[in-house]
Amino acid sequence: MLAYPPDLLARGVGGRVEVWVHVDTTGNAGSGEVKTSSGNDDLDCAAMQVGDVMEFEPALNEGRPARVWTSQWVEFQPESAAGKAADPDRPPCEPFDTNPVSLSTDTVVRWLEASYPPRLREQGIGGSVVLWLRVGESGEVLETEVRQSSGHPALDDAAGAVAMNMRFEPAKRFGRPTAVWVHQRLTFSSSPRSR
Repeated sequence: MLAYPPDLLARGVGGRVEVWVHVDTTGNAGSGEVKTSSGNDDLDCAAMQVGDVMEFEPALNEGRPARVWTSQWVEFQPESAAGKAADPDRPPCEPFDTNPVSLSTDTVVRWLEASYPPRLREQGIGGSVVLWLRVGESGEVLETEVRQSSGHPALDDAAGAVAMNMRFEPAKRFGRPTAVWVHQRLTFSSSPRSR
């Protein structure tokens, strides 16, 4: 598991975390919070980061996709992760109880359209970029790192530029805003309806 904190994996420390995950109408996970702690801040933080990248079949309400909260357990087992590499470039995990909530959801689609490299759009080339975002105490994005490339440097760069404009309700720790690293997936699609 890439999110496993390398030092805890090396020491054989494991645990289970139950997280609340908000799932949007497309099945992507958004905001979340720790429901049941493992008792270890680093494992709790890593579980929140796993929750950020979960994907689901959207819930349905009267046949239409609906937003829902769901409870998910994330388990860190050193014996089952042995021999598997943790992410060496994973930013440090800072404990938080509720993760950042995007305040830019409606405008991100427009920003992606405006930032889409014209040559790639004309060729029908799209892709998803998974970024690490460092979201500050006031909800601004302080820095970005590519966690998973789209395979096209121009799309990766455009995603980073879009992410720097995003704003969030900040993460909280004991009810106070705190700076954290979180995942964000941004997708460029040459088909306007699929965005």
